[in-house]
Amino acid sequence: MPNIITRRSFLSNSGRAAVGLGLASLMNIPPFLKRALAEGSIGINNKKLIFIFLRGGNDGVNNVIPVLDPSYRGTADANRKFLAMPMDPVVDYSAASGQADTVPINYPYAVRLGNGFATLNPALRDMSPIFNAGDLAVIHRAGYRSLSRSHFDSEQYWEKGADGTSTGQKVSNGIWYRTIVESGWNTSHALAGVSLQSNMPASLRGEQPMTNLSSISRYNTLGVYSSMNSTNLDRVKILNALDAANLQPYPSKDNRPMVHNLGVQFRDTLDTLQDPSFQSNAFFDEGGAYPDGTYLFPNSAAQDQIITGTTPAQYRVGSGGYGFLSNIRNCAQLLNSTDAIITGTELGGWDTHTAQVAFNSGTMTSSPHLGGHASLLRRVGAAYYVTMSEFGRTSLENDSQGTDHAESSVMYVAGGSVQAGVHGCDLNPNPKLGGALNWAMGTGAKNGALYSADTNVGYLRRTIDYRSVLGEIIREHLGATQNQLNRIIPAYANEGAEHLLNGGMVQTTPIIGELGII
Repeated sequence: MPNIITRRSFLSNSGRAAVGLGLASLMNIPPFLKRALAEGSIGINNKKLIFIFLRGGNDGVNNVIPVLDPSYRGTADANRKFLAMPMDPVVDYSAASGQADTVPINYPYAVRLGNGFATLNPALRDMSPIFNAGDLAVIHRAGYRSLSRSHFDSEQYWEKGADGTSTGQKVSNGIWYRTIVESGWNTSHALAGVSLQSNMPASLRGEQPMTNLSSISRYNTLGVYSSMNSTNLDRVKILNALDAANLQPYPSKDNRPMVHNLGVQFRDTLDTLQDPSFQSNAFFDEGGAYPDGTYLFPNSAAQDQIITGTTPAQYRVGSGGYGFLSNIRNCAQLLNSTDAIITGTELGGWDTHTAQVAFNSGTMTSSPHLGGHASLLRRVGAAYYVTMSEFGRTSLENDSQGTDHAESSVMYVAGGSVQAGVHGCDLNPNPKLGGALNWAMGTGAKNGALYSADTNVGYLRRTIDYRSVLGEIIREHLGATQNQLNRIIPAYANEGAEHLLNGGMVQTTPIIGELGII
């Protein structure tokens, strides 16, 4: 039977697992873990998390767009000639309504975010109802100190909760891994942290095993039985064989303990994902941004066409996003149906050096609301939760209608306990920055927020350290104590220099600190 559910209720409820299941797993806690578990409430407060990594460097200026900044599209100092999102000629973009505009699927203009300055790319139109319901924080100009423009290095820093300084380079395991291990949840729960992608992300890597699945349907990799019936002889035989193998002694070398734990974990969870709900569950939107009965997570053209009978067909996501949305659905189902507290996935394709928008070379005109970047944004707009990308891209477009590696970008945080708002893209004085404007506009010279403090080539100025965003989520949502957070993100233990909690000057850059999004 199909699940009829609103987009907002899915977002609010998908991270709630059965409390009894979680508490039942805590009956026999090893003594050395009691301090960690007693110190915070990670894993036992019924709070969960989905993360999404946007690999390739997402152009934040084409997500959350400062259309009123003269350096964005001004004739004297236009950074974006072909990439600039047009403004609706009948809309007052300086009006502050407090609500994001809801627009039709083919809307070609920047979408107001309600603060009189910031706008969304129209490909992110799915985010407007979530923002207006109070469940989405839009965080612009997020980055880290000593940023690397190397994809590999910068991904590692973000996923390890570090920065590009010598201290940050020494961090050796993932931020979500440390969060789970700090609680001790992983020692008594086989599925504590799970990623759904081709390889285990750095954010979940560490000495102890977490779980990475390329596909829910392929989890039973042995393929020797299909029934969960305890009388099934094939099933009993293979489980007995796994038990026997796990009882064999092993030498204390070559990471054998980790390999052994992986075998135990596999044995204990072999049946978990064989439940039919993981394979056939479908969720439909009721009372959302689309006609009632629209699939929340389409995995085919038939499920994706939002208005049947239209010519040409109107698709909400497009075929390239079906696998990604299936992973998001499965992440949420894992949080609902298992003891996992953190799940996540990735979306690639963001390295948009060329052809970022639709471009007609014959007429030398562009359609900024269409093209490769817009296609990716539609997938993000349909997903929500916590999104990150290794760096942003240049404010100045290149000669190939694309953008190059730069500094800060945008993060999105969504959920039932999130305080909605726009951060880092408004004109209101921020007391943590000594009354300075959040967004300093250019005046025809290469300055203002679209340019970093140490260059004039158009690197978006950083005012938010991404670790402040993740730290607030780990403490206020997942339930870590401040002492635990100081160990999970070591920079929190050095507030006098890092200013992740209360904000301040980091070298010559003013940092806001935590934003109050939870």
